[in-house]
Amino acid sequence: MWNSLILSLCELTQKMDALLNQLKVNAPSIGIGPAGRIGTSISPVLKQGAQPVKLVNGNPMRLGVIIQNNSDGEFMIALDENRIDERYYTFRLKPGETLHMDERQFKELYKGGMMGLWDETSGALETSKALVTEIFWTT
Repeated sequence: MWNSLILSLCELTQKMDALLNQLKVNAPSIGIGPAGRIGTSISPVLKQGAQPVKLVNGNPMRLGVIIQNNSDGEFMIALDENRIDERYYTFRLKPGETLHMDERQFKELYKGGMMGLWDETSGALETSKALVTEIFWTT
């Protein structure tokens, strides 16, 4: 289990480095001056029974979000900070899958809050977790 977590962290770090390099190239075009810095927040999100979990709050300075499903069950993600259920979600990650949300993939980045919920029927254990990384501009 630790080996797969370490491999996932290494993969996420490589992808974050690639995204940060891309952002450095585009920084002048989006109006961030030399005082602007790139910040990151990396948070493990643990399953809370059958209850939804908050993944990120809304952030107008967001540059990207990476969510990795590190569980045995499927993980649903809603681009909504107040609502998610088995019929109302935006993305569904299989075990071990990673979602990369940035302007390169989606042309425009969602800056609002996100919720997550494990699909109980897909084998999500009580020890299920997701690793959430948010990349953003700081001052």
